[in-house]
Formats: sequence, structure tokens, C-alpha cells
Amino acid sequence: MKRMTIVIPTRNRMKKLERTLSSIPELDYIDISIICDEDEDTYSKLLIHGRKVFVTLVHYQRGAVYCRNLITQSVQDGVLYATDDIVFQEGSIEHAFECFNKNFPDDDGVVGFVQEGNTFHPVGIALVEQKFLQRYPDKKLFYPGYFHFACQEIYWLANKFERFVQDPEASVFHYHPCYFKEEMDQTHRDARIKRREDHNLIKQREKAGLIWGHNRD
Repeated sequence: MKRMTIVIPTRNRMKKLERTLSSIPELDYIDISIICDEDEDTYSKLLIHGRKVFVTLVHYQRGAVYCRNLITQSVQDGVLYATDDIVFQEGSIEHAFECFNKNFPDDDGVVGFVQEGNTFHPVGIALVEQKFLQRYPDKKLFYPGYFHFACQEIYWLANKFERFVQDPEASVFHYHPCYFKEEMDQTHRDARIKRREDHNLIKQREKAGLIWGHNRD
């Protein structure tokens, strides 16, 4: 891996997004791509933002899965998919970059970030490279049937091919409303409306032995 694009979907969370962006180091090998999910206000502010970012506007609310897939299709090197309610711990992105190149010199793997203080999915935030991405139709990393909760199938596939590592030095702090009540907002509420559908689909696909990027879907 020579470069990475940090992919962040967002919706009506400019202040939280600023908090996330401030934790990303300005390094030559890092690009940032933000997808505004039916959020013209954030899109307009980012166009004149002091930090250089690539910004895409989705005109109708489509959810995090659609937004992320929109970008992973076109990225030519590494993809670090993230959320807009986290803070990267100092040095964690650089460490993940080094960890990936050490463990996967063939560019085929996934490095999961540890979400400090809480128990979240090991690939809720992760770094992925092109050879691994090529397993997916049109390089869509997330199964399109999900709205928001879709990371588990990346983990299933990476484990199946023994292409997953996680290191505590690659870590983020996640301001999740389950632990920080003041963080609850409409974007969280929108995702929770879809949570039952997503979780039912997870169970159905797991029971059927389906893994996006491996089985025919």
C-alpha cells in the first residue's frame, strides 16, 4: 500500500465531522473523501473548508452502505472506511498503514481498528487494499442490501481467507450514544429505524452461509 483514502459518510453532523477531521494527520499519502448523504449544508461548508477534502453529495438519503460503496468503486489504492463520530488516536492511522504493509505485502488484507473503551465490531472501522477489494462486484465493499450495519461480512470474508489482523495501536475513540447520551442525534435515530431490518438480514445471510465477496448473491 502506497496511499490510502479515508472514506467518511456524513449526514447533518458538521461539528462531529470537524472533530473527526481534526484527528486525521495531514500526510502526503492520505486523502479524505466525504460523502454527504442528502446534506447540502455540510456539502457547501466542506467546499470552502480549510482542509483539502474530496466531497460528494448524494441528493436522496441512501445510508452509509450506499455512500461508502460509491467511493470504494473508484479508489485505486487503500481504503480506510470510518464514521463521523470517532476520533483517531494519535499515530493510529500511521500505525495501521505500517501494520498493513508488514502483514500484507501482497495488498490482500484487512486491518481492523480497536474502538477504545467499548466493545464494537472489530472491522467497524478498517483499512482495506485493492487485492481484497477485487473480490467484490464492482469493488463494492459492503453488501448493498444493508442500509447501515454491514461490516460483519467483511470480517467473515477476511477471517475465511486468514486475511485479518487487529492491533491495539491502531485505535479510535468512538462517541457512541449508548455510552455518551448527549451524542444522540437524528442521524443515529435514522440508522436505528433501519437497524432491525439490517440485523434480520445479517441473521438470514449468516444462516444461509452467504458472505458478500465470496458467494454468488
